Amino acid sequence: METNGDVGNWYSITDGLEIMGISRGTLYDRIKKGELKSKKSGKNRFIWIDTSTETFNNTYDGSYKNTNGSQSNIVKELREQVTYWKSQVEQKDKDLREQSIRHDATIFRILDQNQNLLEATKSKRFWQFWK
Repeated sequence: METNGDVGNWYSITDGLEIMGISRGTLYDRIKKGELKSKKSGKNRFIWIDTSTETFNNTYDGSYKNTNGSQSNIVKELREQVTYWKSQVEQKDKDLREQSIRHDATIFRILDQNQNLLEATKSKRFWQFWK
């Protein structure tokens, strides 16, 4: 298959998945749509990765992901959402701890009042309690 003088190389499907950081289904969709060039040699299929137009960055797991304009904006937006939801969870945890402390204090107060009532009624016999 002609590469039109582009800078890049042919890679196996497995290597291409690791380099591009996409799923197998996404890779085959891109081949079907004509976004990626592919060729078959015997039983093996190869894809052409054009290194002049695509940039790849390391991700946390050591693989490479394509970060052209739209994907980089999506990643940025998702990071902002993760930061927002993380702060929301932290605030809810703080509120829950405070609520738990108030609840425990209320229960201890009720138990203390009940204990005081029981001790006050110990000196009276039960039939004298209503007098």
